Amino acid sequence: MADDAAVTPEVDIDKQRLGSVYAKAFLAAAEKQQVGIDAIVDELDSLVEDVLKRFPGFEATLGSQRISQEEKAQLLDRVFQGKASETLLTFLKVVGAHGRLDCIRQIRNAARAELNRLHGRIAVEVTTAEPLTDELRTQIVNKLQEATGVPIDLQCKVDAAIIGGLVVRVGDTVYDSSVLNQLAQLKRETLGKTFSQLRESTDRFAVSG
Repeated sequence: MADDAAVTPEVDIDKQRLGSVYAKAFLAAAEKQQVGIDAIVDELDSLVEDVLKRFPGFEATLGSQRISQEEKAQLLDRVFQGKASETLLTFLKVVGAHGRLDCIRQIRNAARAELNRLHGRIAVEVTTAEPLTDELRTQIVNKLQEATGVPIDLQCKVDAAIIGGLVVRVGDTVYDSSVLNQLAQLKRETLGKTFSQLRESTDRFAVSG
């Protein structure tokens, strides 16, 4: 079927544009209902990370053009009623009524970016071979804030293919050697057991733009 075909670059651009429009509407609705925008964006993050990524069939169903809007609304109720906030559930139904539940990931990305803009933060993605401890996460945030001079929105990912490594992405920004040295020093000073593999096997700090 045509709706299951590979997405073209033009459609991706369209989804990004729509994601930005819906994200602003989502945050505006949350503010109008006096719902904390930080919490509601975190909830949208959880929807993507804990539901859509874990259950790709569910995501495909929501984005399918072969399933009616009414059926999708009923599905959303069955899955999320009593689990998601009314603000998020209502928003998903509105998006579904416009036939754009295929844009949830783009909406999440745009909502996070808009929230960071409102807070004057920059997004930083850190990928490690093992989950970071809360202590190390805090130390990394502090070091990056010292290096950049602005608040950090740290998003952590785990990729076992990073053999004891640490990869930091800050948009298209490439850190200079002084910042890399600061982060390398942080790594060496970390003594937590859960980070021992990183400490023992990593001899460089990788940055991808």
